[in-house]
Amino acid sequence: MGSEIGFRTLVLALEAVRWNPRGPALVLLAPEVEGRVRGGVATVAGAVQAAMAGATWLTPAFTFRTMVYPRVGPADNGVVYLAAQAGNARAVFFRPDLPADPEWGAFPEIVRRLPGAQRTEHPVLSFVVVGPQAEAAVATQSLLDPWGPMRWLEAEGGDVVLIGADPTRNVAIHYVEAMAGRKTFTRWALMDRRVVELPGFPGCRRGFGAAAPILEPATRRVHLDDWAIQGLPMERMVQILLAFLQRDPMALLCDDPLCLLCHAVRQHVLYGARP
Repeated sequence: MGSEIGFRTLVLALEAVRWNPRGPALVLLAPEVEGRVRGGVATVAGAVQAAMAGATWLTPAFTFRTMVYPRVGPADNGVVYLAAQAGNARAVFFRPDLPADPEWGAFPEIVRRLPGAQRTEHPVLSFVVVGPQAEAAVATQSLLDPWGPMRWLEAEGGDVVLIGADPTRNVAIHYVEAMAGRKTFTRWALMDRRVVELPGFPGCRRGFGAAAPILEPATRRVHLDDWAIQGLPMERMVQILLAFLQRDPMALLCDDPLCLLCHAVRQHVLYGARP
């Protein structure tokens, strides 16, 4: 393990990878980085605030533990309903202050508590937004349109910034999948004292590592010991990956033969929607 990175080094690296310094950014942090920075996640959040001063930025605060499953549901939906029901008793209702799932580390909760921070209201795929355009960004998401904030980020000429994170954390790629017409799924979650249906739900992220070489020409990178901070222009990323998926509709799927989500996508590509 290398030495801890300080606040100033982190700020300079974040500034260096931005393509549009005045535009918004999606910030994606690998939780393991929290232990590689002097002062931990609070320093990371402070550095992001300093590097994004005057701009709007957002980060995922996803809460999959709000999800529930019916006994029966749509076919080819990437789930075994009866098996999935086992977790229903542990599901919790979404609320604006519900912490993000542990896989996202402490960063979303630190960001959520920043002055002026706002959170979108999707019960599973919410984002925390900070900055002068926070209200506009939050307004773009709905239960029917979970990737509205990504569409807004692209329209505003924003960046995707990965802090020690690999492409499997780049949730903006789900937005590209939706634009490419990739099969999506239906899920359900607890919200407002009821069960809500969530169409347009994304598939698996484990195959997103294959995007790295394709996106290399559009990637700015600063190495910090044995990890790096990377920046991608959202619009260019979308263009590259959309063309990639159009050439190869099976691209970016994982290799796990037991992955029901990727299997369903492959079946949809091969055979189309079943009647």
